Amino acid sequence: MNLQDELTNLAGRIGSFHEAPAISYSQWHEFAANTVVALTAGGESSRYAAALDGKDVNKNAHELPNGDSMIEITIRMYRDAGIKKFVALVFHNAHSVQDRVGDGSKLGVEIVYSEDPEQATGTGGAVRNAIDNGSIPSNCNLVVANPCDIFFDRQADFVKKICEAHIEGSNKSMLATAVLTPGIPIPATGMLVKENKVVDAHKFPIVPVPSHVGISVFSPKLYPRFQDLFDLSKKTDFEALLFPLLAKEGKLWSVKLPPSRWIQVKDLKGYKELIEKLEEN
Repeated sequence: MNLQDELTNLAGRIGSFHEAPAISYSQWHEFAANTVVALTAGGESSRYAAALDGKDVNKNAHELPNGDSMIEITIRMYRDAGIKKFVALVFHNAHSVQDRVGDGSKLGVEIVYSEDPEQATGTGGAVRNAIDNGSIPSNCNLVVANPCDIFFDRQADFVKKICEAHIEGSNKSMLATAVLTPGIPIPATGMLVKENKVVDAHKFPIVPVPSHVGISVFSPKLYPRFQDLFDLSKKTDFEALLFPLLAKEGKLWSVKLPPSRWIQVKDLKGYKELIEKLEEN
């Protein structure tokens, strides 16, 4: 009896996925031209502070040893797929993000900025604020991306597959698409136990719970919900409030990401993992 086998058996009961139908070049070009990417770059990043070594900079704009930054890596991923319009949702050390990427012209894209009013508002409030101030056009599809979630391997294809899944969901009356990893490792030794007897032990087992990886796609029809649900005087993430409501209404679609293609850079450990991966490439 093997712990990971038991978890793998569980996976089929709590998460099933299929590939979305491919779209034509003209369909993709039309979708990309009418899409804006919101970069969530307003967080305080206290867990990442050790990697900053005292620098007064937002972690997404922090210069990596190779001279790059996480926000630039993310921008290029979408740019190379054909999406050229961006809005940076900023607050803490907003100046460092603007200093790093400016208006986007050096990267061949267009970047505008939406700064949280007076205090950090969370992802839900930041998107609502950008809708209110026009940084997110009312008729555009919206991809919300966290630049500290770094994706590798065939990035342009990955972006297109996300959007193909969203188009499939939209055709089924879905309003949003969440990008999910089918399982995540737990940072501990997991054990399979029968009547107190440990029959198997496995370090860092993959728990097969489909989990959000920091990219979401929203249809313009959903924008009024942001304005109704999110109060700019409070810090609220849309993952905690909006996703459960959409799931209950049957309006939330998803697309699967292979876990090997994703690094979450939230602390010094994630930073070191990113540097190792960049050096390999």
